[in-house]
Amino acid sequence: MSRRIYFLWGEESYLIDRELERIAAIIGQESGEEVETIYLDADELNAYELLEALQFSPLFSLQRLVVIKRPWWLGKAKRRGGKTAEIEKIFLDYLQQDMEGQVLVLTANEHSTTNPLVKILDREATVIACKSLGSQHLSEWINKEFASRGLKVEKSAANLMAKSGQDMYYLQNLIDKTALLVKGRPVKIADIEGELETKTEIKVFKLSDALLKRNLKASFQAYNQLLVQGEHPILFLYIIVRQFMALARVKYYNEKSYGSKEIVAQTGLHEFMVKKMLDNARNFSWDELWQLFQIFLQTDVKFKSSSLDDKMLMEALIVEICSKR
Repeated sequence: MSRRIYFLWGEESYLIDRELERIAAIIGQESGEEVETIYLDADELNAYELLEALQFSPLFSLQRLVVIKRPWWLGKAKRRGGKTAEIEKIFLDYLQQDMEGQVLVLTANEHSTTNPLVKILDREATVIACKSLGSQHLSEWINKEFASRGLKVEKSAANLMAKSGQDMYYLQNLIDKTALLVKGRPVKIADIEGELETKTEIKVFKLSDALLKRNLKASFQAYNQLLVQGEHPILFLYIIVRQFMALARVKYYNEKSYGSKEIVAQTGLHEFMVKKMLDNARNFSWDELWQLFQIFLQTDVKFKSSSLDDKMLMEALIVEICSKR
């Protein structure tokens, strides 16, 4: 099989992972062989190590799928910091080689058309947009997921889930949990309301998710929407701190080489939450996390004891979180 490259982009991790499974299945069907899948953490590799990792000789496996998830060098210019020249050269060299049996997949949260590497991928790769589903299509997916478990779900319950703002891994976990609770009867809206996070928390999770990705624009969009809806910044701080505590715990166990299931057992977090934190753990160094927890404490004190404007304090905090040191 000739070398192929795929570029998958979109913020919905569930859709990215399903597309990866589809690609692996196609490779296996075409070759009739088991596919070796390797995940590279490009943020932990320098240019030379990345070059070595991409080299492939089919000595022990005739088919290899290499996946590089959300490397920083596929982002926008202000986040790349002008350090992609070596990476760009590596991929230009890679394209000149005939690595029979190897398929390379790169993923990103967005399709940054000004990024020179993305321009290369647009020319040379199969580009697949894994955009988040709208509420109607998401509701249809929820119905299919319940149906695959032999269950019917009330329209109001499916709509509540679809409009919750939660990612698809969270919703899938909720579907699994609900299926166990209802024991074969139709799923009603009360079943979902009892398990779904409160509406206020769901709104703030959009902000915290953007902050975990260090996406300043998305963070301020979510923040301003919360203000319009009448939410108070002190609540934002409480949920943000809780999310970053979860991030630190997952990052710690991940660096101790614990698997996802072991991290779930150690932390008590839901599997979807652990997956989300693993996706974002590389965005923050330990020094940055330590500084942020100090800033969280200072912000909390200022909220409670100073005359400073709450909105200005929260805006300053958002900038601090999204700014790399």
